[in-house]
Amino acid sequence: MKNFLIKINDWKYHLKSSIGLWPNLYYKLFARKYPFDQMAVSEQTKISIEGFPRSANSYAVVAFKLDNQKVKVGHHLHVPAQIIRAAQMKIPNVVVLRSPEDAVSSFLVFQSSLNASLYLKSYIQFHKVVASLADQLIIASFETVTSDFNKIIEAVNQKYQKNFFLIDDIENRQDEIFTKLKKVNDQFFAGQSQKNMFPDEERKKRKERVKDSVLASPALAEAKAIYNKLKMQSI
Repeated sequence: MKNFLIKINDWKYHLKSSIGLWPNLYYKLFARKYPFDQMAVSEQTKISIEGFPRSANSYAVVAFKLDNQKVKVGHHLHVPAQIIRAAQMKIPNVVVLRSPEDAVSSFLVFQSSLNASLYLKSYIQFHKVVASLADQLIIASFETVTSDFNKIIEAVNQKYQKNFFLIDDIENRQDEIFTKLKKVNDQFFAGQSQKNMFPDEERKKRKERVKDSVLASPALAEAKAIYNKLKMQSI
């Protein structure tokens, strides 16, 4: 029964991510109710920060909001529709990029799944859209997001001629970021350690256990190829 439910969950995600290629349909079906209506790009949105799941999306949004609290951010829909709509509306558009080995392994833990090929195909689908819009985006590497997010804000301000605030004393505010992440985690995923948004030793161990299925998947080569191409264009 448990395996059956996991398979249902896998294919529900796959269907939702496929519909996520079509902004009008996706927003009508999946982004009309709380909390997703608050995350969807709209006319009030001033910046979109998106990425494939488990790519430091939450860290990026929390870091940005430290000193840009009143800025309306589109975030956490994890579908191409969000990126496409932000590009269409000429909204500053940041996409966080993480390697498929790490992002998919972490997401498999989140989903309690071992279907690496299914999630790698979604990774490929997502990042093909990113590649097609690359000149309209800021592609932010996982490494830069988690080490110096001010570089991302500087790039956004320069590319889109904006004046978002840099994060004051960011080096000494990591505890503040992780405290905020834990509060969000408790709100949406209380008691589900596999879904933690912050570094966690138990989740790290689970990730290492599922990583072999990612490394063995025939879809990994294509995922790595598109990642390597995008990484060259990233900050």
